[in-house]
Amino acid sequence: MGFKPKENISNRIVQQQEAVFSQEQFVEDVFNNDYILVVGSEVIMNKAEEPSGDVNQYILRALNSSLKSNYRDFNELVKQSGRDVDVIRNLLNSPDDWTYDIKDMSPELVSLIGTRLFRFVLTTTFDGYMEHLMEHVWGAGRYRVVNIDDKMSLDSFRNALQECRNGKQYMEPTLFYIFGKAEKNVVRNFVRTDDDAIQIIEKWIQMPKDDPMMRYIRNKKLLALGCKFDNWYFRFFWYIFKREIDHLSEGQVAFMLNMENQSDKALELFLKDARIYRHEDARVFMDEITRVLTSTDADNPFREIILRSRRRGGVFLSYCSEDVIMASQIFFILRRQGYNVWFDNVRLKGADNYDHEIEKAIGEAKVFIPLLTPCVADDLTKGKTDNYYNDEWRMAVQLQNKAVLPLAVNGYSLRAGYHTQQFKFIINSPLTGIDMMEADGLNRLKDALNEYLKQDTDE
Repeated sequence: MGFKPKENISNRIVQQQEAVFSQEQFVEDVFNNDYILVVGSEVIMNKAEEPSGDVNQYILRALNSSLKSNYRDFNELVKQSGRDVDVIRNLLNSPDDWTYDIKDMSPELVSLIGTRLFRFVLTTTFDGYMEHLMEHVWGAGRYRVVNIDDKMSLDSFRNALQECRNGKQYMEPTLFYIFGKAEKNVVRNFVRTDDDAIQIIEKWIQMPKDDPMMRYIRNKKLLALGCKFDNWYFRFFWYIFKREIDHLSEGQVAFMLNMENQSDKALELFLKDARIYRHEDARVFMDEITRVLTSTDADNPFREIILRSRRRGGVFLSYCSEDVIMASQIFFILRRQGYNVWFDNVRLKGADNYDHEIEKAIGEAKVFIPLLTPCVADDLTKGKTDNYYNDEWRMAVQLQNKAVLPLAVNGYSLRAGYHTQQFKFIINSPLTGIDMMEADGLNRLKDALNEYLKQDTDE
């Protein structure tokens, strides 16, 4: 008896249509914190500093210069030089021999991370460039570092996820070294040889499906930048991810493929068959999506989403102009929950327009939300209370039947002197506010809004 297929193969082939990148869907997903960023070594460096753009090549070149050698990769360096692998670790952690500078990094990557829209970043690198960039964007001590080979950081991360309901509202900026990190004076593994890769991959394979990290990742989409597949261990790691994430094909992927390379040709076919969107140049792709996520030019779909969604009604969102990206993020979160939010992303010009439009919008809102950020904290600390958003605060508290609901983000402290003294003096209220960085921040915000609005939300 011949083999009879269970399905019509021709129908299955027809269904495997080419993946299409939807800017509108992508913007909505990013603002709702649905994406995890995966950053490969080859998009880290400014090409003016390292022609290949690959930070591994940059480090290897420095090592070859120091050792007066000509090793082609780290695997060859460790296997053939007879030197202890600490030569790599020591170089990267010696302030006299190695410094990290934002100017040396890819401007496309710096701009993308600078949007603050990608809070969870996986990196395939073991050096400190991504950590330096995270500190540049979020501030010292305001982000979490996780190392796959460091049990303490892993357990701390797991506990943080457990405190969040199913890990879905975890909002702390986080950098995850998925192949280990070259730490100073710490004997921990990081991938520079095939043997190292086997040991690290074994850790990922042994990760139980109910692990909080895997549950968190499973609920996300992936945006991979760079991450060339010329290393077998990264291919295997990607296989693990694809096995865990059923909707991986919904993610957007920017690979740097070399179509003269047979391996990359095979990868192109694999991605196409899996209906995973791909872009041949990750740096061009980064520029494109950064513009989509930040530009308010007339030809940008992101601007249309904002303008179409601007409505007066239940909630007025007040913010400092430097915090427009964060304000946009909060706006989309609230809109997704069904709340009617007035959000002005293009500041009105002229006193007449400001007085008329802003006063009218605040007057019509039932809840006034001052967005409290480090930028606001800095103004309050310096005694700068003559900003337009301070005027909005004063306008709101002068109106009757207006609920004022302060919302703290990104490290603004509701217990600091600038809040307990300066802020309360302007608002003239004992309100403390809601900290969105806390595990139940979003739920507390929703409960408060529902109470003030009496379930009066948009359907």
